[in-house]
Amino acid sequence: MNIHEIDWRIEPLHDVIVGIEAGLAAIRQRLKEEGGDGITATEHAEPLLGLGFVAAQTYVLGTWTDLNRIRDGSAEAPVSKTDCYATDSITVQPGITRVHVINAAANYFKHHDDWPEWPRNETARILAAVGITKDTEFPCIHATELLCGPAWRLIVLHQIVKEWREHVVRTLQ
Repeated sequence: MNIHEIDWRIEPLHDVIVGIEAGLAAIRQRLKEEGGDGITATEHAEPLLGLGFVAAQTYVLGTWTDLNRIRDGSAEAPVSKTDCYATDSITVQPGITRVHVINAAANYFKHHDDWPEWPRNETARILAAVGITKDTEFPCIHATELLCGPAWRLIVLHQIVKEWREHVVRTLQ
């Protein structure tokens, strides 16, 4: 067994997701207690969900690195990030995997404040394929609802990337 087959990243990701879910619960509780409006709660939830996508993206990138270290140990050629991210047993649109959406949502969250206008790049193409455009008010919420359902249960995101890693390592090593 190659040391890189061990999933050292999954528990820290779980801890991050649990922390973000606690933040989302606090937003829901404030909304309930203070009778606030849903738009404020939504505005407060958007960055928390964005951070969840960044955490998942970091995990996914680490998986790609691990995969290529495993392959290197077996004298196999490296797998491109594009091919790795495309290796998922579930697609959300033809040619668009859940990992593509996670990566694009994370890139959006990290870089959208730098964009003078909506970009014409792979991130924007993937987001548009799942209904997120420059006119989408809360892109991270939209992506979360697509992947995790309307209750914004980010633990689903954790499960998606965990299962994806197992599939990728089994399929591409």
